[in-house]
Parts: sequence; C-alpha cells; structure tokens
Amino acid sequence: MISGGRLKRTATRRIASTSRDALGIRTDTWTNGLTFRVDLREQSASEQGYADGVAVVRSVELRCRWPDIARVGLTEVDRVLVRGRTLRVNAIRNLDEADMVAVIDCTEVN
Repeated sequence: MISGGRLKRTATRRIASTSRDALGIRTDTWTNGLTFRVDLREQSASEQGYADGVAVVRSVELRCRWPDIARVGLTEVDRVLVRGRTLRVNAIRNLDEADMVAVIDCTEVN
C-alpha cells in the first residue's frame, strides 16, 4: 500500500511518436499525455562515458498507484516528466503483484 501523503509530485506521461523515418527508426518527438501523482526517490548517481563525452547518469524510482498506470497507459517506451526532469522508463513493476503500488525504475542522463 502507498500512503496518499507521499504522492507529492505530479508526473506527466510523455508519449513516444509512432512515426518512423526512411530507415524505419522511430522519430525522436514526444507529446504530453495524462498526469498522475508520484513519490520520487533518488537511487544513485554516477559519472559515465556517454555519447561523445562524460555525463551524470541518475537512477530514480517513482512509486504511484497501480490503477493510475492503467489510466494513463504508461509503458516502457514512454518518458515521464517530473519537476522539469525527463526520465526514461526502464521498468514498471507491480509491487507484490497486488495491483496496488507501481514501482517505476527510471534513468536520467545529464
């Protein structure tokens, strides 16, 4: 169970584009979807080699009510926008398979 008092932040689902370019790769555009309340928990941060340099990669855990995930239609393809931070969804877990609490594992790259 998750206490309603811990759901302090509002998250917005960022929906991935369904259009593809000439090579069949999904275009990198996002549209805002529905919002839902979350509990944001920082897990870790580390400096890693990324693309052409070094970046800080943060692991973040979001907890919310399981019915909210179904209502907004969040999947691992989408992104989540919380407090101006765009988070990539790595996994969505149904805590204890109880259909009460969703644990969303996310990554933020700066």
